[in-house]
Amino acid sequence: MRDNADQDESPSLRAEVEVLRARLAAAEAELAGALAAEAELRAMFTAMTDVVIVMNGEGRYLKIAPTGADLLYKPSHELLGKTLHEVMPPEMADFLLSHVRAALESKGLVTVEYNLPAGGREAFFSTNITPMSDDVVIAVARDITDRKRAEQALAEGMRRQAVIEAQEAALSALSTPLIPVTDEIVVMPLIGVLDAQRVRQAMETLLRGVNERGARTAILDITGISVVDTQVADALVQAARAVQLLGAKVVLTGVRRDVAQTLVEIHADLGGIVTRSTVQSGIAFAMAAAR
Repeated sequence: MRDNADQDESPSLRAEVEVLRARLAAAEAELAGALAAEAELRAMFTAMTDVVIVMNGEGRYLKIAPTGADLLYKPSHELLGKTLHEVMPPEMADFLLSHVRAALESKGLVTVEYNLPAGGREAFFSTNITPMSDDVVIAVARDITDRKRAEQALAEGMRRQAVIEAQEAALSALSTPLIPVTDEIVVMPLIGVLDAQRVRQAMETLLRGVNERGARTAILDITGISVVDTQVADALVQAARAVQLLGAKVVLTGVRRDVAQTLVEIHADLGGIVTRSTVQSGIAFAMAAAR
């Protein structure tokens, strides 16, 4: 009788063993998958350089990932369990907490940029804050210090360039002044080196002044010009012709021997243009003509 009972129990016992083995194999497979996922997650965190923080709605540090440790405001053990207001200046704590609460209220991504002392230097961050639950967010902060420094350097370079250009414009205006002698006579003394830009500036100033003042005589004094080449000489003649079109006489003063030679070489048409050796003699001529 006992042998028969043993024989009856053996199949059921074996079935239970097989079930246990199957469950054990499934558990081992699940554990292996979890370990692999954990290893993958650890590898991912190791490769990251961003700061990853889990925080609740009151700004309390709940978790800090082992990434970007040198970018933390303080070591992680001094932050965990504490709130923003316990570890940061009030203004910065208020600023960051407002964005944490904005993410929770909107139930969506909030991005904010700011700067904080980190690693013994002033670092700039771009932080994405995303809700994980109704009262918990995850914040991923990326170091953008290099980009910000480059932007600041570019902005500073542009500001300096604007200042330089403004100074150059002011100097250009000062170097091509239009001086009224009487209501009908104006003098423009040209000094230094004339290039295409300065010639254009001088012509615009001269024509605008003659037109606005209703001048009858414009005196161009080139005594202070260091070099008058063919291009400059031609530009001066064109300026004189433009003034004549406005109905004013042109007196060219300070014509040196080398300037006269250049004017001859370019076959300059000086018809209607009066030349005098000095600006004083040019003014005397203009005043006599006015009388």
